[in-house]
Amino acid sequence: KALVDAGVDASIVDAQVSVLQFARRSGLELIALAPEAKDIQIVREEGLQNLSQERRSVYVMDPEGFIATTQDPKFKLYTEKSLLKNFVALDEKDTTANYFAEQILIDEAIASAAARWAILRPKSLVAIVSPAKNVRFMGGANGRIERVCHFLSPDTFIDEDSITTILLNPTAEGTLSQSKFLRLEIGTAPTNIAYQTKLADYLWFSTMPKVNMLPRMMNGY
Repeated sequence: KALVDAGVDASIVDAQVSVLQFARRSGLELIALAPEAKDIQIVREEGLQNLSQERRSVYVMDPEGFIATTQDPKFKLYTEKSLLKNFVALDEKDTTANYFAEQILIDEAIASAAARWAILRPKSLVAIVSPAKNVRFMGGANGRIERVCHFLSPDTFIDEDSITTILLNPTAEGTLSQSKFLRLEIGTAPTNIAYQTKLADYLWFSTMPKVNMLPRMMNGY
């Protein structure tokens, strides 16, 4: 109820109830990752520039890296092929630019909070539960954590292999495939193959998937 009262969509809260109950039963520590709902609303409606510097600094610990990420060709490919595919206008004034700003702020905030917690606990394991659309093709918070960790602690041993992305019960539609097969990577054209990115590290199915969902075994990547 407190989350709904704070402005969090009720469907999101409902989807997380089983996770919260499991964490409580298992005695797991919960980490606040996402920005405040009111700050997300400001960015979505007015743009990132209208979120106060004080509030932005809470979510963005590595401002130079945050800006540089948006200019990276690999991230630009992810933006075009994945991130913006999720855009649904909230009203007639909504724009892809503000949606983009909202998403990169959320991803940076999650990465920053997770990195800050993990750096102080080098033997810890952090598990983040997220919609598949926010982590597919490695461009969400999962693609930012390594950078933020090195910003906080340049000598850290955390690298790309330290962050594992697992998609649960992925579908062809959910991977933006135009066929019955899962789309296992983006960046397959001659013009962007240098920035080719895999869908995830692992795919996890509750039941045996149909053979025709997978064009090839992922460990052949």
